[in-house]
Amino acid sequence: MLEKLPSNNSIFIDSNIFIYHFLGISEPCTNFLEKVELGYSDGYTSTVVLAEVLHRLMIAETVEIFNIEPKKAVKYLKQKPELIPKLEKCEIAINEITEFKVKILTVTVEAIFQSRALRKEFGLMTNDSLNLQVMKINDLNDIATNDSDFSRVEWLKVWNPEPI
Repeated sequence: MLEKLPSNNSIFIDSNIFIYHFLGISEPCTNFLEKVELGYSDGYTSTVVLAEVLHRLMIAETVEIFNIEPKKAVKYLKQKPELIPKLEKCEIAINEITEFKVKILTVTVEAIFQSRALRKEFGLMTNDSLNLQVMKINDLNDIATNDSDFSRVEWLKVWNPEPI
């Protein structure tokens, strides 16, 4: 469905779209981000998404480089913090997000407190409610995501990539 997004649209991009692109597991996500880069749509994301992407890619890189099980990667890095500076791919990926011409929206302290109403109304986890509050503040009604929780928000149009 993400491929059917009309041009000249403003859309919020969730963390999983970036993660699927950087891990090379979704051609539709890569194609979508390329269209945003070319100006077919205005892409937006948040500082919360950047942090999520960086964290998940850090874990993925740890698994790849040190041959660690994903569920043990965080503990491994906490026990060996000297390895963290060696993780380069995740840092490069975060910088590439701006190259896609994605506008990064800041999550304010006020938005954090306002997002409580969205957690209560839609049963969203913290980061999802923060991103939804940022979307609300910035009048964004479309989201590129593979997170089905956003489908509970009636005023939101969810654009999913092909099943991963």
